[in-house]
Amino acid sequence: MTALRKFLKDNLVFGIASLLSGLFNYLYHVVLAHVLGPARYGDLTTFLNVTALMVIPASVVTLVYTRLGKRPQPQQARRESLYLWGAAAALWGLVWAFNGPWGRILHVSGQLLVIYTAEVLPSLALAANVGILQRARWYIFVGLLGVVNTGFRVVAAAGAAWSGYRLTAVGILEGVAAWVTWGGSRYLASRVHETGETTDAKVVSGTALVGIIDVLLGLADGLLAKHALAARAAGRYSGLSTIGHSLQFMSQSLGTVMLTAIISDLSHRRRYLWITMAVYGTLAGIGEGLFVTRGTWLVTAILGRSFLPIVRFLPYYGWGMVALGLNNIVMLYSVALKRWEVLAASGLGLVYWIWRMTGLHQFRGFVRVTAQTQVAITLLAVAVIGIGALVRSQHIKRSGPL
Repeated sequence: MTALRKFLKDNLVFGIASLLSGLFNYLYHVVLAHVLGPARYGDLTTFLNVTALMVIPASVVTLVYTRLGKRPQPQQARRESLYLWGAAAALWGLVWAFNGPWGRILHVSGQLLVIYTAEVLPSLALAANVGILQRARWYIFVGLLGVVNTGFRVVAAAGAAWSGYRLTAVGILEGVAAWVTWGGSRYLASRVHETGETTDAKVVSGTALVGIIDVLLGLADGLLAKHALAARAAGRYSGLSTIGHSLQFMSQSLGTVMLTAIISDLSHRRRYLWITMAVYGTLAGIGEGLFVTRGTWLVTAILGRSFLPIVRFLPYYGWGMVALGLNNIVMLYSVALKRWEVLAASGLGLVYWIWRMTGLHQFRGFVRVTAQTQVAITLLAVAVIGIGALVRSQHIKRSGPL
């Protein structure tokens, strides 16, 4: 199989699996948004966002292991496994220690924060296993793990709908889903024989920072809105974020396949990049078109009629999410090439975005600042990587052949 055909096949397999995972994730939010209503749905998404914040290292670990592959020595692998489990336990311990202050800041139950973040415990080991599978390009199994995890969450949401303690039940079952997925990932990763490449501190640290920036770009506005807005408005903003981030979600599988394809075949890197951006642009354009023309139907079907006030903000917010997905692809391209100028640009943009949101107390302000800043960050990142490529090509021309 040629490199290009392998690239296209990986995209098809992982894309279908990611689509199924996305549909299950939508069903999860459909059920709970209708059952809980805006205020308590805002609490739910806050628990999920705090969990995502605590497992930022998991996204970093996945990206690092995707870049470096399975460790070549069993002793080294066992030592890294101990580090991962120890770090995860320490993270969950932080939630136990500070659940009261966090609960007061975010206007949610501190005890439920502890329950929801229990999935942090297997998160880093699961993330390493997923990275190993991605480095080996076993995308059918990576996709299967995602489908199992999100499918279990739908069952959890449906079961919680008949429970008197709905948020508690969902939190417990979220943890069970994480442990089940980790068990499957451990079995699959143990059968990967690829050793990857030797550890490079610069590559590890740069890749880790890309993972951190990517996660923060995806959830900072939701957490700040929960703190600054009234409960009902914060819940509606969470609903807007749930629908809007479906555009950015499409970039994740495409960008991951591009990353591993470039690592395996550097000579076709530009072709992989342009194919990835073209596919993402087409899908994101269709999604944004639905936001513009079918926004009322989407919000009613996914979240319920109590969320209808967000319809007029959906197209504008959607453009920011289209840009965020494009920036995700550009950052993964920079990881594949071990170039970090995009990292600096996106990091500065992230800091600027958070600074602009600080002190906001209006729904429309969060939408406007998020959409405008995400577009600006992406334009900056694309400009930086383009200028970097131009400078390198001019340097090669001046240097001449060796």
